[in-house]
Amino acid sequence: MAAAGWQPTQDGVLQLVNLLTLYQQPGTNQSKIFQQLEAYRAYPDFNNYLAFIFAAGEQLPVEVRQSAGLLLKNNLSKQYKDLPAGFKSYIKGALLPLLGHASRQLRHTSGTITSVIVGLGGLAEWPDLAAALPRCLQAEDPNVLDGAQDTLYKILEDHPSQMEVDLAGSGGASASSLVVPPLLQLLRSTVDDVRCMAVACLNLMAPHMLKGLQENVEGYLHGLFALANDTSSRVRKEVVSGLVASTTTLPERLVPFMRQLVEYMLASNEHSDPAVALAAAEFWTAYLDLQLDPGLLRPYLARLIPILLKNMVFDEYDDEVADAEAAEGAATQKEDRDQDVKPFMPRNREHGATSGECEAGNGGQDGEAGADDDEETLNAWNLRKCSAEALDMLSNNFGDDLLPVLLPIVQHRLQDSNWRSRESAILALGAVAHGCHAGLQPFLEGMVHMLLPALQDARPMVRVITCWTLGRYSHWLFQGVVDRGAGGRPLLDEVMAGVLRSMGDSNKFVQQAAVSSLAVIVETAGEGHNSPDTLLEPYVKAMLEALAVALTCYTRRGIAVTFDALSCAVRVLGSRMADPALAGIVLPPLVRKYTSAPPTDKDLLATMECLANVTPHTGRAVELYAKPVYDKAIALAAAYMHAGQQQQQQHTDDASVLTAVMGGGASADGGTVEYDPNYIVLALDVISGLAQALQSSIESLVAASPLVQMLMICCSDPSPDVRQSAFALIGDLAAACVAHLLPVLDPLISCALTMLELSRITDINLAAANNACWSLGEVVIKVDAERIALHAEAIAHRTTSILSYKGPGRLPHSIMENCSITLGRTAWRCADQLAPHLGHFALQWCGQLRNIRDGTEKEHAFLGLCRLVRMNPEAALPAFPMLCSAFASWQRIGCEGLRNEMAQILQLYKANLVVSGRWEQVYASVPDPVIGKLAQMFGQIL
Repeated sequence: MAAAGWQPTQDGVLQLVNLLTLYQQPGTNQSKIFQQLEAYRAYPDFNNYLAFIFAAGEQLPVEVRQSAGLLLKNNLSKQYKDLPAGFKSYIKGALLPLLGHASRQLRHTSGTITSVIVGLGGLAEWPDLAAALPRCLQAEDPNVLDGAQDTLYKILEDHPSQMEVDLAGSGGASASSLVVPPLLQLLRSTVDDVRCMAVACLNLMAPHMLKGLQENVEGYLHGLFALANDTSSRVRKEVVSGLVASTTTLPERLVPFMRQLVEYMLASNEHSDPAVALAAAEFWTAYLDLQLDPGLLRPYLARLIPILLKNMVFDEYDDEVADAEAAEGAATQKEDRDQDVKPFMPRNREHGATSGECEAGNGGQDGEAGADDDEETLNAWNLRKCSAEALDMLSNNFGDDLLPVLLPIVQHRLQDSNWRSRESAILALGAVAHGCHAGLQPFLEGMVHMLLPALQDARPMVRVITCWTLGRYSHWLFQGVVDRGAGGRPLLDEVMAGVLRSMGDSNKFVQQAAVSSLAVIVETAGEGHNSPDTLLEPYVKAMLEALAVALTCYTRRGIAVTFDALSCAVRVLGSRMADPALAGIVLPPLVRKYTSAPPTDKDLLATMECLANVTPHTGRAVELYAKPVYDKAIALAAAYMHAGQQQQQQHTDDASVLTAVMGGGASADGGTVEYDPNYIVLALDVISGLAQALQSSIESLVAASPLVQMLMICCSDPSPDVRQSAFALIGDLAAACVAHLLPVLDPLISCALTMLELSRITDINLAAANNACWSLGEVVIKVDAERIALHAEAIAHRTTSILSYKGPGRLPHSIMENCSITLGRTAWRCADQLAPHLGHFALQWCGQLRNIRDGTEKEHAFLGLCRLVRMNPEAALPAFPMLCSAFASWQRIGCEGLRNEMAQILQLYKANLVVSGRWEQVYASVPDPVIGKLAQMFGQIL
């Protein structure tokens, strides 16, 4: 339908206006009205009506028009790509005049909608907007200028790459090339807001160094310098941010002025406006991140460190302090809101590749040096946190050189009656814990004894930061035990007792900090120590008991942090957790939390992930809880798979639009669920954990459920995360009860091989491809060779095509490793089928086998390699130097049979080549280090 041909009906406009007006009125049932508005999505031209009311409803209240605009924005973010071209044109045409509307609310809402459309449709498809922006940036009407700057800022913030599109009719110029010159002119404006927005827009281009900025970089830098002492704090803040961004992207341009820049940042770091000071504090971390000459900063340390320490003191009206103080002494802790809990982010569960470590420290002193990025979505980044991070980085670069300036200030503050001053001193000690460890080592015992009483300070934020700081020193506490044995225990004992006691604090913020500190301590024990369970032995039972209590009484955010700490503890303790006495401490509260949660519980995903992390280490101790855990996982996966299938059908059926909006899948408790692949992913991961723990004992559970049929559907799911977990579970089931996979063996192998097509191995699909390859190898070594023989050549073809890949780009090491192992396992079981083809892939295969870590999987791969070489030695002869290199890659061969086989192959090659007179030539091609290593392994056999 052409845009010009569409006209709204009066009744349709009135109905929508009435609903939008009612929605604004206090006391109305907004949820019911919203459902009615959502139902209108079933009408193809609903968005046109919203655009009409938003753009043309001049007689309507601004609030009603803005509601129409915001609803339009939400709809377009989901529906824009599927709209007819004529409807898109109508909406764009309606929005463009609002750039200069007299109402700031409406023109800024228009800018938000415009940015959504540019992100989904591209700026090249909206030439009128591309032409209007540079023109409006030169307008005399302040409304038009403001609307253009606001819209441009939002596009640059959300979709900067769109500004690099070459625009038709502009002589090949990019959009950024057209807007930068008028923005530079606006830097001279007499209006503060105009200068501020002009700098802000240019700053957004700097990290990407867009073409327009590259062409005018001198003008940009000169403009920043000219505004360096602007009277407006907002402008000054943007100037400082621009100089920080330029330091990152244009260091070579600023190096000649770096001393002046450092002086400027020192002054700005002390600015009375916290926003200016914060922007300047970012400079120190940016400078050190770039690994620019740290020596240039050395003369300024005596001035910089006191500034950072001053800015590390809590503001008098800090929200974190107010929240923690409000929680102090409360009979019951106020439950956390959704926005207080970090969004669930599934962890990587690739098999056959390096797995992620536990996240220690997620819930401690949020945003301090060392806290993770997710926490910053919950607590605004501020001057205090940025200054602590800068101090941390300075200590890592200058080490103990900071202490002569730092320690006198810290010691003075520790005696201060003002708790904020004491707290900042403890924060500073934590921030420099890693960088200044050598200089602080002689004072460690005294410092710990000074910190421990602060765990019982009257002020909650002092207790919080003390937990965090003690965790930062855990490496040195463990090192004391390693170096001094029992003599090093008392100090560690005191810290562990203090942290565990703090986990029982009545304030939820202290609870979170304490459990986070425990996670850091446990993680530290697992880093670089051969027997972390021995280091932790005296505390294991008390740790697990404290974590179990936390699961029953903490608020939502504290429980999320406890999940991380428990996952970390179980991973570090490893097989110790198979002790029923230990598993019996944490499994009951964890399983109870999982089984009692309704299917739509927002926190259920984190519970499932923790359960999936814990159960593999508990062995048969989980058997008591296996059936309810397994049954709930099956029910959850089925409910969300059903919801997904419904959604897929509805997306292809216009008549079902209303059902798609309002409907969902039936859940185990009779309610409805909205499709979310994460629930399927975690349900499969929970079953994987059970399979790893129970091994063959899971057979009865699998036999009585539709799991295998569900898995075959999941292996082809549109979500790569679902496919990743499905193939991981298939590999675990192959090891535990392969008989249940036999009825679907042929389609299963076919599906796994489809995942390994070169064209499918993209960043988003890599983890699923890795698990498909790994699971294929697990199936190959468990199924009768006769069944696998039918697929052996197809497996070899797919894996060798990956091993032989020549570009463009390089495939990740993980997929090469998994393919090498799976090919080796297939060769081990089906040598007759693969030996004739050895010459086609021997060189690339041996080249990759060199890079695999010692272990059972490597043994399997080399057994397959040796079998093929035995059967077809001539085919492998051109790869002989690489074969020797692969043999030499072993640090320690655990399988004596494999050791003998490798030695015999080398001896046979030498014997046969000596007879044919080729030995000297072949031997000369083997590198001397490889010959030396083989002599160490097998004696002088070459």
